[in-house]
Amino acid sequence: MSNNMEKTLVYIASGWQLLDGLITIFIYAPYIKRKGLDTAGLTFVEKEGLNSLLGSISSVASIYGILLILLGFITIYITRTYLKEGIVPRKVPFWFLICGIFSYFTMDIISLILYMGAGIIILAKNRSLKIYEKL
Repeated sequence: MSNNMEKTLVYIASGWQLLDGLITIFIYAPYIKRKGLDTAGLTFVEKEGLNSLLGSISSVASIYGILLILLGFITIYITRTYLKEGIVPRKVPFWFLICGIFSYFTMDIISLILYMGAGIIILAKNRSLKIYEKL
């Protein structure tokens, strides 16, 4: 049984994660830092404290972006390696479901829908193939 639909869903989700990670690193993190520098009416000590705080928040945003890029590449590797014709190893759909849960907690709804959809479809196809083989 072909896994083209699941591959498409996973490749779209991985591409979205890569794009989202790049946007987070190169647009959102500098935006946070820049917004903090635009504050007026603060004393030097307050500006330094705010600068330090926003630098830390910017670093966390960059680390999150790197994590998204890493998850995207790992998912592409898993998809190319394990998503072949026939029964897919049990760990692959659970990886997609874990990525979907991670997307849920980070409020990345696009990745959530795509990963959960692919994971559930693969589990259902595996189940139907196992039942068919027993007949």
